[in-house]
Amino acid sequence: MADSTSSMPVGATGAGGGNMLRITGLNTGLDIDAMVKKMLTADQTKVDQAKQQQQLVQWRQEAYQSIIKDVKDLQSTYFDITKSASYLLSSGSYNNMVAVSDSPSDIYATTNSNAVAGNYKVLVKQLARSAAVAGSDIVKTSSGANASTSTKLTDIDSSLSGEITLQLKYNGNEKTITLNNSGNATVKDLIDKIKNDTNGAVTAKLDDLTGKFVIQTSDTGAQSTLEIESSGSSSKLLEKFNLTSPDKIEGQNAIVGIKEPGSDSYVKTEQKSNSFTINGVNYNIYSTTPNTDIDTSDPTKLVGDNPIGISVNQDTSKMHDLITSFIDKYNNLVGEIQDKLSEKKDYDYSPLTDSQKSQMSDTDITNWENKAKEGILENDDNLQQLLDDLTSAFNTPVVDENGKSVSTVYFGSIGSNAIGIDTSNDYTQGGKLSITDEQQFTDALTNHADDVMKLFTTTSDSTNPTDKFNQSGIFERIDDILNKNVGIIGSTFNEGILTKYANVQDDHTVTGGGGTGTLPDQIYQKQLLVNTLTGRMDDDQTKYYNQFTQLEVAMEQLNAQQSTLSMYLS
Repeated sequence: MADSTSSMPVGATGAGGGNMLRITGLNTGLDIDAMVKKMLTADQTKVDQAKQQQQLVQWRQEAYQSIIKDVKDLQSTYFDITKSASYLLSSGSYNNMVAVSDSPSDIYATTNSNAVAGNYKVLVKQLARSAAVAGSDIVKTSSGANASTSTKLTDIDSSLSGEITLQLKYNGNEKTITLNNSGNATVKDLIDKIKNDTNGAVTAKLDDLTGKFVIQTSDTGAQSTLEIESSGSSSKLLEKFNLTSPDKIEGQNAIVGIKEPGSDSYVKTEQKSNSFTINGVNYNIYSTTPNTDIDTSDPTKLVGDNPIGISVNQDTSKMHDLITSFIDKYNNLVGEIQDKLSEKKDYDYSPLTDSQKSQMSDTDITNWENKAKEGILENDDNLQQLLDDLTSAFNTPVVDENGKSVSTVYFGSIGSNAIGIDTSNDYTQGGKLSITDEQQFTDALTNHADDVMKLFTTTSDSTNPTDKFNQSGIFERIDDILNKNVGIIGSTFNEGILTKYANVQDDHTVTGGGGTGTLPDQIYQKQLLVNTLTGRMDDDQTKYYNQFTQLEVAMEQLNAQQSTLSMYLS
């Protein structure tokens, strides 16, 4: 005979959950749901504690992620090479000389840090140009229409099919350009073939303005040469594109006369490019100046009455503003981290359980959790190490491989060669920076720009970590420290100390015994514990309801027996 209690349904009325019907005290008169709930108090407490522990880790992860975001913001603002205006590792950021041209459309000028301040005058007799062979007339199709880059070669002439060759001699090189045309090759295909087969040393184009075909060297200057041999299919191609085949064509140099500050004449210089640098001034010339010629009495000079003026002046505002803005953003980050490290935990505020939240308003929940989150990163080792490393980057002297200072100026505020920037000696400030002497700082930027650049941007090739650190400029060190902690710019999940700890889960084991202890590992392991404890509570709940079900069945049987007995006695 089957056990009557084992076949009774256990299920979903009351606190138990599940999908089955459940007997709830009809015979005993007991509030079984309430009794089971009380009996599960110990189980529920364990589940709640595990969830609270998991919540603390999740809040810790969120706090880490917020700091990582701000570290990456500092990194991307000042250490991203694509952001030239704020890139602290660029020599151009420390250039305090500014050039202004009277006519930027004719001559545009910039400066290096070693340019001499003053007024410059420039004459241009001729521009540099490439060696070029230009068509004598517009390229037309066989029907008389003007050709374009999309025009098929066979539409220009039916003979331009099969294997088409072009013999080129350029800059001391020889190359046979071969285009196999099955009938669909276009003018653009020919242009691309010339460029690709010469690795860009020779280019071609169908001029949009003139409609003429041009083949030219990429490099300008007198050293550039180009010659097209007329033989075989090359002759047919040259004929149809109206290209003559002269002797070797040579490029030409730019001929420029520059009167520097303190000079009374225009010293002639020949340059192979229209962009060149002389004595710290970068010239970009776009047109000749009228009535300019070589001085007949001195061929090393130019003469002319229409020079273009360039004014070179010292301006430290750009460098000053860049470093000042870095200090502000850096201090905000350091202050944020230091606040988290020194924030005390109030143990009267723990993460709320679901039961507690159900009895509170949203505002009360938010206020409580804000208090519970305080001190979540108190004395965190990783963050403290980050601040220590950053402070050390500023306070450690920058030296060469022989241990000698790489710069005549140094970081700090004491001494005539100090740059007037120092870290705080108040440990509660976490090593924040401040301009302690504005005059010292301005003097360093004005009179020692090259040394300031060396102090901040010197690089080291050493493979020894300690030597590399000591021999690297301050901002090079900062860049390395940020990369070590949050990864290189543009990376998300990486092996950076903070990023890996906050974002990378290594533990995927069933039991939670693996991993490297990252926060995602801890969250995963806590979830496994929650699952285990919840499963145990579910088992206990089922066990308790089964026991009460057996009691209900027993009471039902007793009541039936009593009823039968009463009938007999009556």
